[in-house]
Amino acid sequence: MFCPSFRSRAVSTGRPRLLLHFARRPLSLAVRCALLGAVTVAAMGASVATRVEAAVSAGRTVAKRFDIAAGPLSAALNQLADQADVLLSVPGAVTTGKSSAGLHGTYRLDEAFDLLLSGTGLQAVEQGDGSYTLQAIPTTGAAELELSPMTVVGSEPDAIAQRVNPATTVGSKTPLSQREIPQSVSVVGQQQIQQQKMKNLDDAMRQSPGVTVSLANPMATDYYARGFPIGTFQLDGVPTAIPAGGAATIADSLAMYEQVEVLRGPAGLFNGFGGDGGVVNLVRKQAPAQFQGSAEVLAGSRSTHREQLDVGGPLNDEGSLRGRFVGLTGYGHQMQDGTWQRDQQFYGTLEVDPDPDTTLRTGISHSETTAKPMYGLPGYSDGRLLDVSRSTYLGASWNALSNRRSNAFAEVERQLANDWKAKLTYNYLTIDTHFLNGIPGGPLEPGTNIGNPYSYNYQSEDRQQAVDTYASGPFSLFGREHQLTFGANYLHENTHNTQRFINTETSGLDDWGDYFEDVFSSNPLYSKDFAGGRHNENWTLIEQYGVYGNVRLHLADPLTLVAGGRMTWWHARIKPADAYDNYFGTPPSDTHVKGKFSPIVGLVYALDDTYSAYASYTSIFKPQSGFYTEAGSLIEPVEGKQYELGIKGEYLGGRANASAALFQIDESNRALSDPRFPGYYLAQGKARSQGLELQVSGMLLPGWTLSAGYTYDDVKSLDDSTNAGAPFSMVAPRHLFKLASDYQLPGAWRQWSIGGAAYATSSTGWKDSSGEWNGGGYATLDAHVAYQFLPDWSVGLYGSNILDRKYYQSIAGAAGNYYGEPRTLLASLRTTF
Repeated sequence: MFCPSFRSRAVSTGRPRLLLHFARRPLSLAVRCALLGAVTVAAMGASVATRVEAAVSAGRTVAKRFDIAAGPLSAALNQLADQADVLLSVPGAVTTGKSSAGLHGTYRLDEAFDLLLSGTGLQAVEQGDGSYTLQAIPTTGAAELELSPMTVVGSEPDAIAQRVNPATTVGSKTPLSQREIPQSVSVVGQQQIQQQKMKNLDDAMRQSPGVTVSLANPMATDYYARGFPIGTFQLDGVPTAIPAGGAATIADSLAMYEQVEVLRGPAGLFNGFGGDGGVVNLVRKQAPAQFQGSAEVLAGSRSTHREQLDVGGPLNDEGSLRGRFVGLTGYGHQMQDGTWQRDQQFYGTLEVDPDPDTTLRTGISHSETTAKPMYGLPGYSDGRLLDVSRSTYLGASWNALSNRRSNAFAEVERQLANDWKAKLTYNYLTIDTHFLNGIPGGPLEPGTNIGNPYSYNYQSEDRQQAVDTYASGPFSLFGREHQLTFGANYLHENTHNTQRFINTETSGLDDWGDYFEDVFSSNPLYSKDFAGGRHNENWTLIEQYGVYGNVRLHLADPLTLVAGGRMTWWHARIKPADAYDNYFGTPPSDTHVKGKFSPIVGLVYALDDTYSAYASYTSIFKPQSGFYTEAGSLIEPVEGKQYELGIKGEYLGGRANASAALFQIDESNRALSDPRFPGYYLAQGKARSQGLELQVSGMLLPGWTLSAGYTYDDVKSLDDSTNAGAPFSMVAPRHLFKLASDYQLPGAWRQWSIGGAAYATSSTGWKDSSGEWNGGGYATLDAHVAYQFLPDWSVGLYGSNILDRKYYQSIAGAAGNYYGEPRTLLASLRTTF
């Protein structure tokens, strides 16, 4: 028997149905329509009339808070329809004798239906008019039920699994679950980005298992995994070159990205010459099929504030034209006295379906960062690090940074016959950076604090174009179905770098490094008269193109062979300025690598429906631009290999993943400083990294999400005679643990969610020809609480380093050592529509 709030009426089938109806809010719908139209006109220059139907459908894609008590299924459905404001048509006998465990938490409507109906043998199917009906899930051999036509959804991905454990393309051109990839992969999805209020790529990487984040200088962050740098990046799967040491400049804000995918270990198959540490793929947000939007304001410690708008949906009646706009502004003081940063970003994308099998997608983005930046502290010559206030600023008062990034892309995706797909993507990226710094060089003399203050003027213009095309689909062989992917890509990058150095105009010295003073003096003699300083200028051209292929052969029901390879052609040309303006003495060079083959082989064995074991081999080959021997020749490329063994588990219909992996990386030819000739290098660095990685992620219980990882990594230099220039062996810690969790409370506390994060690491350090510096291990805790005071409105309070632990986050030796952030509080107000 249904609750009294159900009203019975006749439907066209002639069978009695019970219909639940709740009036929609006309004002809310009108506001949604107006917002989409206004933003689309302002951001994309298109005059669009957004229909009410699009706004009504938004409720099905926007997450809402549900609180549904356990009990008879009919009563639970009554509550769901009431709280979701939808029409639900149900054959009366379908729910007889069935019960529900209830539902508490924030979910999209499809997720709420899936959870509430779990184990009942029923599914909710959307009708053409936007209402829903309940139908039985078909089973093999079952008699056809006398109900209206059914839509088979059993093979569709679990909606909650897609949200908490989204599929990834970082190890494959086609979306795969982590269990299908014979390498270690992690994904920071949109839900985790929102729960922890991640601002930029650094924040996401700090929560990625096994990844170490090291600040290199005011414009750059380096990422390490398995003891080696992550030097390979993708935008929607397309290889992207990052200016040296400038990884974070590509994503100073995550506002325009749906998720961040990380593959740890060598990854050159789809990227060209991949780095040892791994690859990061930034997945852009796409235009949604149904209207949705959100707006958020955040404010907190050190005058921080951030405002963000994200809105999109169909732009015509048929839904074949869709758009999305994301805008962000932000400002905040940094922890060092007088330093600050301002960010702006906009992103717009349009999608059109000229026919049912083709999608055209294009977009543009522009980001700007201006700042008076922090700069790392020097270290003492005896290996000690400074013990000063975290607010200590030793730079010049006129220090400044400007970074501008513009990106345009276009792609066409075509569904072919027999489940094949082809895709062509073009990507254009510009990164312009300029910073002025008067900074305290080191190492400092103990007792006197005498160091080497100097001024530095850096400008970089980077222009790059990339094209990637591939086809992917199934084929049959020996009675089994297999998967094949093949394609090609091209990357062209032009960079112009200008560097000027000076000590002080009053010292009468023109050479960088010849002025010494107490760096704590009230006014170190920083000068910005760069017209009289030393000058270094060069132009760099890098071209890379290649063809690749990857096949997944199902050798037996439980066994899959993953094999692939890439043939790469690479060209680098460096043109320095004349002798006086070539401070580092860089010789001109024109280097080619022709037809280098890089293989990858893996096996995945399904132990049962939950667990898979895997083994893989990947190769390493990476030219080292900018590193020269004393004879003036470019040093040999880095070469190596990785072996990996592991086991992966997938639980609760894909809503939770767990994995354990053993790995070993052997590398040779790493550039090491030549102790006989300062400024030159030897290709003699040999290292071995071996260790263990454990990780778990997903929704373990309704309302409880968790992401956690532990890494043990032992990195050893194999040639002690020349390891003075091999700092990579100390940057990554031996032990690294990360955990982040969020829990939505049940019952009367249903509007509340609480969560936190923990980060614990053993010691890290730096070693070069100047000396050796070590920092102790540390642990930090974060916490947050959020309250949904209206169906579409929520507030939150977020605290990082809540115990206010003082520690060095990044250690770079003689100069450039950064403290971690002190305790920081951030409040948010967010609405969805």
